[in-house]
Amino acid sequence: MRRWQRSSMTILPLVLLGVMAVALSCAPMEAGPRAWIDWPSDGFETDVGTTVTLIAHAYAEEGVAEVQLSVNRQPYRVVAPDQAGEQFVEVSAEWFADEAGTYLLSVTALDVNGLASNPASVTVSVTGEGPELIVTPGPEETPPLTTPTTEEPAATLAPSEAPAPPTATAPLPTATRPAPTATPLPPRIVSFEVDRSQITAGECVRFSWRVEGQPTAIYFDGDGVTSPDSSEQCPTATRAFELRAEGPSGVDVESITVVVVEPSPTPDTVGPAAPSLISPVGDAEQDCGAVTLRWRRANDPSGIATYYVKVEKVTGTFKSGAWTTTETELIIPAAWLECGQGYRWAVRAEDGAGNLGPWSDWGTFSMSLT
Repeated sequence: MRRWQRSSMTILPLVLLGVMAVALSCAPMEAGPRAWIDWPSDGFETDVGTTVTLIAHAYAEEGVAEVQLSVNRQPYRVVAPDQAGEQFVEVSAEWFADEAGTYLLSVTALDVNGLASNPASVTVSVTGEGPELIVTPGPEETPPLTTPTTEEPAATLAPSEAPAPPTATAPLPTATRPAPTATPLPPRIVSFEVDRSQITAGECVRFSWRVEGQPTAIYFDGDGVTSPDSSEQCPTATRAFELRAEGPSGVDVESITVVVVEPSPTPDTVGPAAPSLISPVGDAEQDCGAVTLRWRRANDPSGIATYYVKVEKVTGTFKSGAWTTTETELIIPAAWLECGQGYRWAVRAEDGAGNLGPWSDWGTFSMSLT
């Protein structure tokens, strides 16, 4: 039998932090969540029944949701960080084996999006024999000791040689042994589940659990409960829920993190209104040369990404041109314009969601002969 227990670690040695910082700065960055075991080292040896404190760390750019602990590739515990969503967390757990052998201890980190890291593993060799159950036998009657006698032919003795009469021997006392004492079974959480590990804000989930052994108290999220039992919860933010079973022979703790996401906003499918032109308009005459077109900024919930400007020659030979800009003015170069000719122009806007708005009304202007 193997047992995990959540250990509350309050101090991490400064030397260990320094070593981890150097390792992280020198090693190439790995995409996705990462996990590693600081203690014990690979090949660590211990005795049967000796508690080993496993210390591990996990990192996830999107935030660590939980760290899964396993023995010989079989899941045993899920440990959530003290503050859900932290990028860098430390976890610890106490484990011991009551049978000799070689054990593979592994940790895997999961981020808030459910992406799992590669497992980090070490082997631990456990030697020796497990503790024996000492049973004190009950009271038992001890038969009185008797001395065997050997019959010999009777001999005729003189009165002075006659044997003395036998002396009465007191019986030996009877040994009384105390009755064996039964040790209560430690509490064990055999199942702790939630119907969904990720929900949208406003939704609810249901937890269920079952505890074996001889617990004296069971707590779910700090409230006393029974086993088997269940509870509906409606969290408003990502958080961990804890189940704790206590008894005279030990404590067992497990936790599950529920990720809460905000509902998706309503998509923007409407383009911005047509911009309002400022100048030149009303067939205003411009000096022969470059012309600056100006318009008022369009408004849209998704913001304005681009303005499209088109200019057409309306006298003489037809000519058209198109430009884009993020500003509310555009300079048409003199090389594109002809003196003594008339032009018209219009603007439309595209918002940040990719929706195009309508074209503005035409603005007109003419170029002087010189």
